[in-house]
Formats: sequence, C-alpha cells, structure tokens
Amino acid sequence: MPQNRQPRRTPNRRPAAPGAGSRSPRPGAGRRPGPAGPPQKATLRGRIEAVSYPILVRLTAAPKWALGLVTGGILLGGLLAPSPVGPPLLGLVVLFLAWLLMLAWPRLTPGSRLLRTLVILGLAALVVSRATGWLP
Repeated sequence: MPQNRQPRRTPNRRPAAPGAGSRSPRPGAGRRPGPAGPPQKATLRGRIEAVSYPILVRLTAAPKWALGLVTGGILLGGLLAPSPVGPPLLGLVVLFLAWLLMLAWPRLTPGSRLLRTLVILGLAALVVSRATGWLP
C-alpha cells in the first residue's frame, strides 16, 4: 500500500464555499415562525384581536395535540354529562369555536365560512335543546 494516499471524500459532500455559514439550524431556532405582532386597535375587530393576541400566543406555544385533547374532552363531557353540567360545557366549546371563527374570518373562503358557521350553529342548537330538556 502506498503511504501518500489521500483520504476519500464522501461522494455527496462538497466543501463549503469560503465565508459561507453553516447550513445546520441555529440552536435556539424553532420550527414555527413567531407571531406577527399585535394588530391595530382602531376598530372593534382590532380591539378583539389585540385582546386575543396573548391567548393565541400561548395556544400556539402549546403542543398541537393538547388543544384538541382538551377541546374534545370538554365536548365529550358536555355530551355525556347530565343536564345541569352538560349544556355549560357544550356552551364553552361553542364559544371557543365561534371565537376562532371570528378571528379566522378574513382569511377563509366563503365555502369554509359557511361550513364552519353551520357546525357552530348545529352545536349551539344542541346546547339549547339539552338545556331546555328536549334531549336527555
């Protein structure tokens, strides 16, 4: 074996250009982009968005599965709980979904708006029927 043999390079790696930074992610960088910032407060919608901003920041920082699990648990509890407890739990879910719909309204297509509104109205009808005793 010859003594002046050079080490082999892996075929898929090229040397970095001089002055180029590393392509690896920064240690503190997250996968999701940060929130855009609080909106303007000129209108009623702007004020609602400004009040909602800190809550939305916390919700986006939480694991994605946690929000679905908590909302599903409250929904299931509202459906299975007896009459004095069930309707308020279902009402919480209706209010939460209506709040999210109101915040997302400008970015939704008309078909998406209609479908989400129908889901919220159907759930609100279920709350009213459970509260009045039409459904056990």
